[in-house]
Amino acid sequence: MTRPNHAFSANLKGTEQLREKLVGEITRFERQLDALKISDEPVDFSMMQTYKELIHSRREMLGHLPPAF
Repeated sequence: MTRPNHAFSANLKGTEQLREKLVGEITRFERQLDALKISDEPVDFSMMQTYKELIHSRREMLGHLPPAF
């Protein structure tokens, strides 16, 4: 006799919440990077690189999450 796996369904919900958070952060960092690119201020290459790395790391995390159903 098998029991329902409630932990599994809870993990899927947590994964979906994490996915939404990562997508939101990626979007926010992309907007900030775009704002730096079009700014009239002197180019801050270190800040641009930081945003690129933040975006890359979050995309990598997204790629390691189980697929959404």
